[in-house]
Amino acid sequence: LRGPALNIYTACSTSLVAVCQAVQALQSYACDAALAGGVSVKWPQHRGYTAQEGSLYSPDGHCRPYDADSRGTVFSNGLGVVLLKRLEDAVRDGDHIWAVIKGAALNNDGGEKASFTAPSINGHAEVIGLAHALANIDPDTISYVEGHGTATPIGDPIEVAGLTQAFRLSTDRKNFCGLGSLKSNTGHMDAAAGIGGLIKTTLAPPPLHFKRPNPALGLEDSPFYVVDKLQPWISGHPLRAGVSSFGVGGTNAHVILEETPPIAPPEPPNRPLQLLVLSAKTPTALAAACENLAAHLESTLSNFKSEISNPLLADTAWTLQTGRQPFPHRRA
Repeated sequence: LRGPALNIYTACSTSLVAVCQAVQALQSYACDAALAGGVSVKWPQHRGYTAQEGSLYSPDGHCRPYDADSRGTVFSNGLGVVLLKRLEDAVRDGDHIWAVIKGAALNNDGGEKASFTAPSINGHAEVIGLAHALANIDPDTISYVEGHGTATPIGDPIEVAGLTQAFRLSTDRKNFCGLGSLKSNTGHMDAAAGIGGLIKTTLAPPPLHFKRPNPALGLEDSPFYVVDKLQPWISGHPLRAGVSSFGVGGTNAHVILEETPPIAPPEPPNRPLQLLVLSAKTPTALAAACENLAAHLESTLSNFKSEISNPLLADTAWTLQTGRQPFPHRRA
């Protein structure tokens, strides 16, 4: 396999920027598959920090994105990598597809920022709006946003203001879209934060440490509410989510995810015979495994008209050959 090999660093947005670059490489056929991600390992492993009022650091060691008690973030170690392919290729290859990237956008805050480290409302709004346009979807159909969510007194209100500005271009609805951040669970993984948020969104675990919304966010008049517990993800549209990652220095990334579309199961195999292989550490264990398999197949396959051609038997043969460790005592 050949394709671009890029080392990217845009501070906190590094790994999601890598995903956006990988999406562009796939769209331009510069490659047929791409690994994208990021890693951040702090050294020394055991160290502390001095928290000051209004600084980045949480005074109590907890990260509380969008909460009224948010006072700062906690930096942590982490890494994440995803394999990206064009959808038609993944379907053809029979891959397990966790989610589909509908749009991926990058920008930089430029000269609008108050300082090098300060975020920008307009910069956030523009990259989110660009992702919506690239995905060709209405923000009204997005039911969750994985925010950057550093839990800093300045960062969270600016982020929600940018999100609201982007969504308000096409909808006046209130409190229909969930909002959360992986940083409540893992802390701020720096260069790996964005890929962590992307993976988290496909798995949808609930956040931690949320009690009541930060009044500075103005959530009551926004499209958002904070997801504070595990709950059903239900929408009148295909499930869609936005993922944000904003870097110190102003490089912003936003990705639109959609649930995997229905995919027809593969055609059942036409092979007239299937080879069932078993192995065990002792002759007694091997005999027991054979008896157990025979009993299971006899009870399960009795509902099929053709025992040989049904997909269950083929799947069983495949699993026994490729998904089991070989031992000295064997039978086929």
